[in-house]
Amino acid sequence: MNVIPIPTSKGDLTRSWLEAALDKTQGQSVNQISQVEVETIGTGVGLVGCLYRCSLTYATESSSGPRSVIVKIRSDDPKSLKVAKTFLLYQKEVAFYREISSLTPMAVPTVYYSDFDPKNHDFVLVLEDLESMTSASQLTGGTEEQGRLAIRHAARLHARFWNKHQETPLNGYYSLIAPSFMMKIHVGFHNSVAKVLDVFDQDLSPGAKELIRAFGNNLAGQYHELAQRPRTLTHGDYRLDNMFFGPPGDRELVVIDWQTNGIGIGMADVAYFMAGSLDSSIRRAIERDAITEYHEITCRDGGAIWDSSECWRTYRQSFVAAMTVPVIAAGELSLDNERAFELVQTGIRRMNAALEELDVEEFMPQRRSVFSMSGLQSAFANQLARVVRSNNS
Repeated sequence: MNVIPIPTSKGDLTRSWLEAALDKTQGQSVNQISQVEVETIGTGVGLVGCLYRCSLTYATESSSGPRSVIVKIRSDDPKSLKVAKTFLLYQKEVAFYREISSLTPMAVPTVYYSDFDPKNHDFVLVLEDLESMTSASQLTGGTEEQGRLAIRHAARLHARFWNKHQETPLNGYYSLIAPSFMMKIHVGFHNSVAKVLDVFDQDLSPGAKELIRAFGNNLAGQYHELAQRPRTLTHGDYRLDNMFFGPPGDRELVVIDWQTNGIGIGMADVAYFMAGSLDSSIRRAIERDAITEYHEITCRDGGAIWDSSECWRTYRQSFVAAMTVPVIAAGELSLDNERAFELVQTGIRRMNAALEELDVEEFMPQRRSVFSMSGLQSAFANQLARVVRSNNS
């Protein structure tokens, strides 16, 4: 069997490589590709990967192949590549499309070809081009309608897998709250705090800074406690830049970029989207109704057992967990690109507003006794973070 090499640069996306990838997926030879135009897209959007649009011209008009595809490969930035390897981002995205995507109620792009090399973490996805659908700017923020739609679809995804993490296909799947994974998150967060508080000093209130510091020292223990809640499949980076909108129906919302998917706490997706993808005025306008609908869907379709007040409290508390993505992104990823920096800064500002308005300080992490499981995990994670920081200095 012919082995197709995994591309690692734009120059590798040749006519012959795309022919081979599409032939392998379809199980038959597509009509010959006569021309390929490769365009770099998503600059400042795909922080941990490179995205290209490949426009394809075929030798004959009757070809069954797609006229355009999106190709996603590993980042060419050393810092971003290190983050991807640490958190298994490429491996998890390929696994999602191969093992999970067909079972979810959430629409995702068609995958024409995928591959992953566990030795060096090179990967490739050849995906359906969603250019004909509508996208929205993360920086501008979504509309009320887009916000409600996003939360509705998150609820359906979470309900489908609610408390089924020990059943197929999630049994043995990647966990976002397993102790080993949380150690990595803790180290990344802990070692990002100083940079975040320095670079984004003017964007954070005193209360938010205090919360970030406290969480940086107690994250592993906090997640140990959150892990006692019902678990489900989560997207992990549920934001507007990863969404495409269409007319009402099965594909009214298509969600991309599943690098951070895994078993976790569903409401973290919701809090992360509400704070990061919506202007604060839009969030305030819809959040009560949106969370009420989320509660109804998870109870009706997922068998969740909680009342509306517990659901609302979990929503507020989940902003503590939702902080991990923007803080680690700000601390560990390359933000040299102007849009990438603005993207993270906007998320930090919106998160700050939500932390203040929803009185998230009520859930301020408290240092636990080292004789407790949560205290022991935090203490060990802090020591590990110091070792990692020392080795990197």
